[in-house]
Parts: sequence; structure tokens; C-alpha cells
Amino acid sequence: MTSEGEGQTTPWIEKHGARYAYGYDKGGKLKTALGVGGIPAAVLVDPSGTIVWEGHPSRLTTAIVAKAVTGAIPTPIYEWGKSAKDIKKSFLKGDYAKAIKAADKLAEKEDIGKEIGTMLRGVVTKRAAGYASDLERGDVLKAHDGASAFLKTIKGMPEEEEMKALVAKISKDKELKAVMKAQSKLAAILKIEVKKKKDCQNSLKRLKSLLEDHEGTFTGGLIEAAIADYRKMLPDLRG
Repeated sequence: MTSEGEGQTTPWIEKHGARYAYGYDKGGKLKTALGVGGIPAAVLVDPSGTIVWEGHPSRLTTAIVAKAVTGAIPTPIYEWGKSAKDIKKSFLKGDYAKAIKAADKLAEKEDIGKEIGTMLRGVVTKRAAGYASDLERGDVLKAHDGASAFLKTIKGMPEEEEMKALVAKISKDKELKAVMKAQSKLAAILKIEVKKKKDCQNSLKRLKSLLEDHEGTFTGGLIEAAIADYRKMLPDLRG
């Protein structure tokens, strides 16, 4: 996606021989919604709808993609059929509890209901485990914000209590709260729009300052990766 017009994009595509699909993000609305600080940038979403990777496209490997698609829906949504319309509606809204309830109801009449219900329960289990894993490796902000939002979609499900406990643990632990604050600062820097070299240099300065207190940690690794991405984009920016 690019916020530039066809007149600027087409020559670039032809010059570099780009062979991937592309589209126009007029006004940079999608870029802003995803918190992208500069272009090029890539975002990888897993089958549960969770962003599992983001950064410079050159760093996205086949292995990362292969790992992310594990647990993908075996039967595409468009093949669920009319009888599963209520399940589809709830699922697309992110209401897993309601979607599973509808799937169980359909399962009394059609096998597809059982298949979808099993798949959705697997997605919920995997997603809950993912947030627990995020916290364990030090990605506190992702674990907290992800689990908090996820709680709204799994009311009454077994994973609900697990996610409540995870959010409570972070909220009560001073060290975890401090880490989350630093990661929030990082997220804020990455949301700053980068159009010129000066913008990129200012963001690099902020990132280096933030890194000083977090070298050798998971958060430090995130900051270092961001610094590397900004350094890569710097030569392509205009003054």
C-alpha cells in the first residue's frame, strides 16, 4: 500500500520490477491505523487475527510466515455456506463466544457446525496461549493490550479466567508496568510519520535515548530492530 499517487508509483514499480500486488492508501489512513512510521513496512497477521510480526519487508522470512499460518482455518469462510451465516457474522466481528455458540447450535443439524466449532475453539486456545507466551518472553505491552481486548470476545469461555489473571498480574507488578511503559514509548515513536530525512533522524535520536536503559533486554531488542529499520530507510528519504 502506498499513499503516493499512480504517477509516482507506476514508474517506481517499472523501474524496480516489482512483482507483488499493490494498492493506494489515499491520505495514509491505513498506515496511520496500523501505526506505521515509515515505508516500506510489512505486517503479518496469523489465523487468529493477531499481528505476529511487523517491520521492514526485507526481514520477513519464509520461516516466519510458515510458523504464523499454523492453525489456519481448514475450511475458508466463503465455503461455510448459508446455514453458517450467524457464525460467520459473529466471527468476523471477533466475538468468538457468540460464534462458537452458533456453531454448536448448527452442529445439531449439520457436520459443518461441529467442524467450525472445533476450529474456533482451537483459535481461542492458541490465541490465549500466545498472549501468555508474549508475557513470558517480555512483550508485556502486547500481552496486556492483546489479552484485555481478547477478554471482550470470550465471555463465559474457559480461557476468560486465564486472561483476567494475566492482565491482573501485569497491572499489579511494578517491574512489568515499567517495561510496558517503555514499550508504549517505543510504540509512540513508531507512530510518528516519517516523510523526510530529518523525521527519520529525530526518531532515531529518540530510539537511541530509549535504548540506553533497556540494552540486553527483550525491549532493547525491539528498539534495536526499530533502529535498524530506520537506518535502512534513511538513504531513500528526501532531505
